[in-house]
Amino acid sequence: MSFANHIARSAWCLVIASVNRIHVDIWSNGDCEPFNKLLSKQTAFLRGELKSRDNLARFFNEFIDWRATLEADDSLGWLAADLAMAALYASVETLFDEECDDVGLLNQYIDDILGDLIEMQPEMEPLQQYSSELLQEFTASWSSVRQVPVSKDFFQWLGQQDTSLFGVADD
Repeated sequence: MSFANHIARSAWCLVIASVNRIHVDIWSNGDCEPFNKLLSKQTAFLRGELKSRDNLARFFNEFIDWRATLEADDSLGWLAADLAMAALYASVETLFDEECDDVGLLNQYIDDILGDLIEMQPEMEPLQQYSSELLQEFTASWSSVRQVPVSKDFFQWLGQQDTSLFGVADD
């Protein structure tokens, strides 16, 4: 699945980053301030509350520097956190480069992680349906969004998504 417009792609990437932010928090033991700041700034930008691309770029660069210090591993915890970070990166990058389209890669990353998770714990198979439903809901309502600010309905819907794609609730 890909979206023709860079704003829609950015919004979908924000969905992935937002619903999976709990994994960044868990993996980093709460030491994820650059991620949280950029997530907040990117959300504000798509809401139309933050107008300065330079301000957004400053937080983006801090996030990139922080992310470069992290040590990757092959655990599912790391993969879920890495997905959220990659999605946040893509959400912002898509605003600066309208040709950027990482949606297919991110969706494949989700499928790969879910496949590994289900292989280890077959009872987690309903998560595939949850992931598909989330994408379908987004596609039905916001895949044609073309400008900032993105509708308030989108952010209300996003705020209601309190479980990661991998079944971890964000209390």
